[in-house]
Amino acid sequence: MRKIKFFTLVFVLTLGSQCVMAQDSTYLSNEYAKALALFDKSQKYNDAVITKQALYEILILNPNDSSALRSLAELYYNNSQFTSSALVGLDFLQRYPSNMIALEVIALSYENLRLNDKAIEYYEKLWLQSDNSNTLYQIAYLQYSLKRYDESIANLGILDTKLKDEDKIALSKSDGSAQEVSFKAAVFNLKGLIAVEQGKNEEAKTNFSNALKLNPDFEIAKKSLDALNKG
Repeated sequence: MRKIKFFTLVFVLTLGSQCVMAQDSTYLSNEYAKALALFDKSQKYNDAVITKQALYEILILNPNDSSALRSLAELYYNNSQFTSSALVGLDFLQRYPSNMIALEVIALSYENLRLNDKAIEYYEKLWLQSDNSNTLYQIAYLQYSLKRYDESIANLGILDTKLKDEDKIALSKSDGSAQEVSFKAAVFNLKGLIAVEQGKNEEAKTNFSNALKLNPDFEIAKKSLDALNKG
């Protein structure tokens, strides 16, 4: 169940000072220009294979090109090559420590690889820099999935102090589509799911009911409450 939608795939390579080679070489400059031209042409014709080739050529010529590193990581991620996107993200992070884009790439990649403990590690680093409520919710949800309930509840408590009544979050429905709900309702729902796992059914019912008071059409909470009532 996804809580954070990955950023839109956008390739932007800066042709100014960021793309100036360290070596003052006409040959290298020409090769760099050719790689950029190849990249531009591949984008025009929507050719992902050639785009990847162009990005590799750019990075061979200039390993510190942050735009190329980001674009390559996004290309791998959006083609579901999560191992590769994680590895590029780690290289990106090594060259640019604490870069939030790199942290998000790595966290999302690990999550899709079902390496939730590793995903949490990088989401936590991202949270410390961004103070983003969606990121903290994702951490809490992954902790719940790993049965780290006390940690999840603690992070949901932090969210309780941060959220406003109008805050929203998009959650996945059973058919795979997204449903935008009250963020506070999402927190109640996750508390309810944790309570179910802990055998606290009455507490779970209260949390699911509170979620539905805020969002009467909240599918996940409604199904969870119905299941408890039938049980």
